[in-house]
Amino acid sequence: MRTLPVGRRSRPARPVAVVRPGGRLNIGSQRDAAVIRTCVGCRGRAAALELLRVVVQRSEGSVNRLVPDPKRRLSGRGAHVHHDLNCLDQAVRKRAFSRALRVEGPVDDAAVRALVESESAERSAPAHEAGRGRMKTTR
Repeated sequence: MRTLPVGRRSRPARPVAVVRPGGRLNIGSQRDAAVIRTCVGCRGRAAALELLRVVVQRSEGSVNRLVPDPKRRLSGRGAHVHHDLNCLDQAVRKRAFSRALRVEGPVDDAAVRALVESESAERSAPAHEAGRGRMKTTR
């Protein structure tokens, strides 16, 4: 009879398919699909794959930088926000990033804002403006 080490699951999680932002398909486990997080801006709850994870990069100066973590690989405490400028603005206005990430003082959200703005521009722009297609020119 085969025994499993302590702390191991007796059976693996069943694979599921989850559509990620941007229409990409992610084959993960049922456990990954069930992770629910709260947006620090609007306080809405959503699957973790639908939100952008943000971590803080501590600096010696007075301002800490927010760093987007779309692959969810960076170490440290994370906060989640929708891929929406309104949610980002609400989070900055309420100082929710400082509270969620447990940092003192102001945070610089420039990198996160640039990523969210570029994603919203890609969604709203025609294919030739977003760089997905070529524009034909006639002479």
